[in-house]
Amino acid sequence: MEKQLTDIGAAADIDPGKFTTVTVGGRGYIVARVEDRFYAVEDNCSHEDYPLSYGCLDGAYIKCSLHGSWFSLESGEPQEPPADEPIATFRVLERDGRLLLDTSQPA
Repeated sequence: MEKQLTDIGAAADIDPGKFTTVTVGGRGYIVARVEDRFYAVEDNCSHEDYPLSYGCLDGAYIKCSLHGSWFSLESGEPQEPPADEPIATFRVLERDGRLLLDTSQPA
């Protein structure tokens, strides 16, 4: 089965230490850049139905601004309560300066 790759924009549009949000197929994703590596996670906290994009980055972690849980961008695992379930992570490929999001299944 071929992976579902969606062009989500230019890699240069996301500065290191920043993230953007994209919607693909009606689902929201956060695409973050940590140094020269890109990560994609679902834009929804696993503790409450609340957008993680309202939060902030600290290295390869994103904070939910509602209750303060931190999640690993790499694994999706929560780092602090009250969240105890991981968030979905997705592969991001960089090709010819473009970012391709693999939405076929969580990583």
